[in-house]
Amino acid sequence: MTPSWESLLAAERGAGAPVLLVHGQPGSAADWDPVVDVVDGGRTSPRLLVVNRPGYSTSTVGPASMAGNAQMLADLLVARAAAPAVVVGHSYGGGIALLMAARRPEVVSGLVLVSAVGLADCVNGFDHMLALPAIGELLSAAGLFTVGRLLPRMRTLSTRMSGTLAERLRATLPDERYGAELSRSGVRMWRTFVAEQRSLVAEIDDVAAAVSAVTVPTAVVTGTWDVVVPPAASAALAAQVPGAELVTLAGVGHFPARDAPRALGRAIERTLERVQRPPR
Repeated sequence: MTPSWESLLAAERGAGAPVLLVHGQPGSAADWDPVVDVVDGGRTSPRLLVVNRPGYSTSTVGPASMAGNAQMLADLLVARAAAPAVVVGHSYGGGIALLMAARRPEVVSGLVLVSAVGLADCVNGFDHMLALPAIGELLSAAGLFTVGRLLPRMRTLSTRMSGTLAERLRATLPDERYGAELSRSGVRMWRTFVAEQRSLVAEIDDVAAAVSAVTVPTAVVTGTWDVVVPPAASAALAAQVPGAELVTLAGVGHFPARDAPRALGRAIERTLERVQRPPR
């Protein structure tokens, strides 16, 4: 029987200390390409393991709960002899990283939580609506497919505009490649999104409880223009983790890996240094 984690690994680069890159909802391993390009420097660079989570892109397993994601990714690290690793989680992937640290602490040496789901107030009324039967499915479909169709035009419009409003719009919009991904596998992405939205609502209290169990070096990265996980939520998350570094990126929205890869790369490298620093 094929292990459930086997199709999740999309790329592996470098030969140093292991770093697992976990994308958000929706998303794919390609979300991390700008960071990989910055951090990967050959044999002396971290060993980067980039995944497509269950239900996305090239993964062959179906959608999984947040706890299921955490279990599969922990198993992947063990199977690849890459544990313990610094786990870098974006948005929904940040919640998965927290569960990994709490429930499989032997596989996590550090955390970098990027615009991450963490405390219970990250889940708002609209999140609960998207998790409802029928209406949530319809809203999710309308949102995903409408954005997929309009995204190229919206990004083109943003490039023709100037000023802070245009910059904020560009920082808020996802990449155009999501439109192409929806054209290829839209129904699958929609089903995964719906399943994960229900998991988010059902498991957010477990994620919040996991925050207090974190004992590894941690960085929390946020953008001042993030409207999905606002900076105040990231600051509150950082305050709950002893010794956590809060990294605030000016003029960056919900996608620091795309819009500030060098700054995010530095946060990953500093966390690796803290992990490798001998205890006093």
